Amino acid sequence: MSPLKVGFVTVASVYEAGVDESEGWMDSAVKNLQKKGLEVIAVKPVLTSQSNLKAVIDQLKTENIDLLVIMNGTWAADSLQLKLMKNIGKPTLLWALPYPKTYSLASVVHLGSILKELGIYFKYVYGAPEDEQASNQVVKVAQIAQLANLWKSMRIGKVGRRFTWRTMGPADITYDELDLELYPGPSATHIDIDELFSITSKITDEEAKNLINYMKENGKLGIVEVKERALIEAAKVYFAIKELMKKYNCDALTVECYPKYGGTDNLASAWLAEEGMTSVCEGDLGHTALCLILQKLTNKPVGLLEPVQIINEENALILRHEGSGAPSLSEDVTQIRLKPVTEERGVIIFSAVKPETVTLATVWGKREQLKMCISKAQTLKLTQDDVQRYGGGLVAKLKFNANAEALINKMMNLGADHHMMLALGDVTDELTEFCKMVKIQSITLA
Repeated sequence: MSPLKVGFVTVASVYEAGVDESEGWMDSAVKNLQKKGLEVIAVKPVLTSQSNLKAVIDQLKTENIDLLVIMNGTWAADSLQLKLMKNIGKPTLLWALPYPKTYSLASVVHLGSILKELGIYFKYVYGAPEDEQASNQVVKVAQIAQLANLWKSMRIGKVGRRFTWRTMGPADITYDELDLELYPGPSATHIDIDELFSITSKITDEEAKNLINYMKENGKLGIVEVKERALIEAAKVYFAIKELMKKYNCDALTVECYPKYGGTDNLASAWLAEEGMTSVCEGDLGHTALCLILQKLTNKPVGLLEPVQIINEENALILRHEGSGAPSLSEDVTQIRLKPVTEERGVIIFSAVKPETVTLATVWGKREQLKMCISKAQTLKLTQDDVQRYGGGLVAKLKFNANAEALINKMMNLGADHHMMLALGDVTDELTEFCKMVKIQSITLA
């Protein structure tokens, strides 16, 4: 991701105490934010009327900011701030100052009531310009805002022959792709699977073997239980996906591998995840987009899973899948196993997700009716025998702060999708805030 860029505007009224001090307060706040690594576009002078509003809007629209910060130096006109927000069209944070004579806090509370009525997203902070907690909150909101802006312009390469037809919803009976064009969110760039295979055919065995040897020398290969030919083909797919993403300027990519090309891209996707690149199997555009957001939030690989068994006596849920199981999701990378799909093509990683607090999420719906289930859970330790017993691939055994069967019942009642993305660490709050920014209905599972 590029450095966080914030547009900073201070508003005030010539009729209020503090108007002459407002620019100094802005300078102090901007200096603190810059110390925290933010690129800040500070607009001067302080806005006290709409006479120079157009110039401010034009400047900030050309800067491609992630977040708009509006500091209320004093009580300020709500119409001025509303026009600023609507014309710039970026997530906005309102900064209220703790100075009684200025009525800054009252001004922010008043504007907040109007924004709620209009359904316009905003956040606010309260504190002095040099307040560390306030500055840290600006940074946090800017990070999520950058992901929200990515979501609205995300390009996902969809490689395949449309066997699954999966967009933002279920596999075989899916939503009209026109919905994607009408919704300000991820869009699909269709790429025929023959192009993927055409690229792999031009990559030499030597190039593929060099990658395999590199993975082996760096302890990232695990225990190989596939024929050399299948491993070489998987390595070629790794290079081909990289080339396609660059050629079509994609933020992420998904391959419609199931059912005719099962395992084709699984190992490649796992290796790419370790490099911060997002590639997900089965042509699932919605969960590929979610995977990218979670990777950016955690700076770690994300696993694709689906629920397969409820263990009532342990109040646990087993999730597994054969795709996109990045090696570092495991406790010991050297012990992961590479298993074959066929002799010539298709490699699957068999491993267990390491014991850790995790975030589980699934997205579904259409146009402006998208929903996301979000939950925090704890993964439990599994042996290699457990992985085999639960069906192989990437396997996770999860405990929630709720009954496992009740959780599945809740998913069924909501109509949630079966694909679920697992991210290491607890980012439930950040993901919920992200949903608010992009107008996805978030639902806490547990």
